[in-house]
Amino acid sequence: MGKKSVKKQQKREAEKRQMELLSKPWISMRTGIIVLAVVSIGMTILTAYQAIPVRGVFEGILWGLFFGGATWLVFLGYLLFNRFVRGKR
Repeated sequence: MGKKSVKKQQKREAEKRQMELLSKPWISMRTGIIVLAVVSIGMTILTAYQAIPVRGVFEGILWGLFFGGATWLVFLGYLLFNRFVRGKR
């Protein structure tokens, strides 16, 4: 009986470690924000570059800012949803 309970306890501990490992983020928040900033700036520039010949300078820049800002809105929306679901402050 002693061996079975030890094996069950080891199995539970291994499962607990596995769950802790899965719940950790794969990149840090700082790195994620830096990557998002680079991507949103790139998207802003690319969208404005493509829209300016068609729509004009002012409207092209506005479209670029809109799509660059949309990436931040998606990120912040998911961040709020994730914190709500996980119960973190």
